[in-house]
Amino acid sequence: MSLIDLSIEARGFAPSSIALAVRTIGACPAAGHRPDARILCGIGMLTVTRDNDDYRFVGDARCLGEDDTVNDLINWLEQRIPADGVIISWDNWGSVPRRLQALADLAQHPRILSAAGDVAGRWRDMPRGHTWHVRQARAPHMPCICGPGTSVTRCDAAMPTVLLPDPATTAVELINEAVAGWQCWARLFGDFDDASHPAQAALRALGRWRANQPGTR
Repeated sequence: MSLIDLSIEARGFAPSSIALAVRTIGACPAAGHRPDARILCGIGMLTVTRDNDDYRFVGDARCLGEDDTVNDLINWLEQRIPADGVIISWDNWGSVPRRLQALADLAQHPRILSAAGDVAGRWRDMPRGHTWHVRQARAPHMPCICGPGTSVTRCDAAMPTVLLPDPATTAVELINEAVAGWQCWARLFGDFDDASHPAQAALRALGRWRANQPGTR
């Protein structure tokens, strides 16, 4: 993957968009977690829409909890992916749309697969070069809980809830990370002295919204 993607700026700013952030944790490779032995344990979302002459922001997140599976996260996201419009994401141990493509099911998650397959169009998948200055929260790996001498072909892909990141804390962090990703994208547009540019107006609106959100930073 390139350090930066010049086409992201060339595709322009969109007043309405959603930004995604994901949390993954490492696990035993023999457990078979797709696509790269990392467990998707949370998804954060920032939804941005025009509201007359202003902007409206809504943060939301879904994390693995008691009796949840990764498919529950994908189902949650499928219900919130619009049929069209811009989607922004930034690297988390690899490309977010590529990870979602590997986890989604054609019959259950058509909107995710359609959007994730359009990284040259509606999906702005920012490489690390765009977001090198922002950080994502870390979480301990999921330890292998198979007994001694267990064959790798019989590895139990269990995910005890007690070993997963705390859902409430992770949800707040993921919304903040979705906000950070959207900011990185929006700051690509409009010169610092062009206060009338829609992207600069949206960034100012985001600042006002965040001032009233105790859980954001």
